[in-house]
Amino acid sequence: MKSQIILKLFEITQEFIKDKSKAREFVSRIEQTIDAKFDSQKDYFVSKKDLYEVETKISKSIYIIGSIQFLAIVASVLAIIGFMTK
Repeated sequence: MKSQIILKLFEITQEFIKDKSKAREFVSRIEQTIDAKFDSQKDYFVSKKDLYEVETKISKSIYIIGSIQFLAIVASVLAIIGFMTK
């Protein structure tokens, strides 16, 4: 946690816990709990690299699907022309 947040939390805690060492220990435990919670859930966060990889995969998929559709249309038109010329 940032030192400004820790200091503010310590000041608020001192309003309720007058003993400085107990207040410091309380804030320290809260900080450890928050850090542990963050560490356990950081795998669920998405980074710019992850977004770029997903965007690249989607772009490739769209290109492949578009190419297949184009080939299907061309094949259909050729089949229709071949059928009509017979």
